[in-house]
Amino acid sequence: MRAKINGTELFIAATGPEDKPALILNHSLATSHEMWGLQLPVFARHFRVVAFDMRGHGASAAPKAAYTLDQLADDVVGVADHLGLKRFSFIGLSIGGMIGQTLGFRHGARLEKLILSSTLMGSVGAEGAKAWDERNALVKEKGVANQIDGTMARWLSADFQKHAPRTSQWIRDLIAATPADGYAGCGEAIKGMKLTADKIATIKTPTLVIAGEKDPGATPAMGAEIAAAIPGAKSYVIPGGYHLCNVEFPHLFTEHALSFLLGKGNG
Repeated sequence: MRAKINGTELFIAATGPEDKPALILNHSLATSHEMWGLQLPVFARHFRVVAFDMRGHGASAAPKAAYTLDQLADDVVGVADHLGLKRFSFIGLSIGGMIGQTLGFRHGARLEKLILSSTLMGSVGAEGAKAWDERNALVKEKGVANQIDGTMARWLSADFQKHAPRTSQWIRDLIAATPADGYAGCGEAIKGMKLTADKIATIKTPTLVIAGEKDPGATPAMGAEIAAAIPGAKSYVIPGGYHLCNVEFPHLFTEHALSFLLGKGNG
């Protein structure tokens, strides 16, 4: 379905029994709700699962503007409101995890449980901001295709890409399909993030932080920093995992996410 959320048309996919608790999934930069394809059938056995394309991605509209994490978090709440979901659990990966942190301190009363995967806290700093400016300018000039090889090297191990070429091509195709304006808009949101320890320390939602052992961008140490800042948060490191640990190790990601969400252990 499509719905106008905060002035932007978003694509929303919902699956699973309507009488089950709600679970909203937020994908990474340069993918779409399809990124959760290996989790959806199992999650939907336990939850009413909502996987949407955030603004600038997939089948959603791509406004030509700089987005913010506050705006993207408000989009999640807008999706929940559109579907009549008063409370929900949330899983966000990469920028989705940044959005999850923002949800935690902006809309915590709406959250049941929170899973933050392959993500960061803090701010990007002057060098990081310059790098995002250069990347966004390049994407606007030449499109997203020039980002695919470098992104894949960070997201999935070389061994996985060699032995799972069709799955890897699926991810490459998701990156390639991302509108330049959407990529750059979310890039601006990341560039402007200010996820300080004092802010995320106010999150009261039960939280699990998942990191990939070999993720070069959102390292286990960074995940541990987030978990340490959120009172009572748990953490789990996926052995051998890169950034898209939900794709390379879907069984581990899914089992630990569900264990936490369903209250059967710490995740």
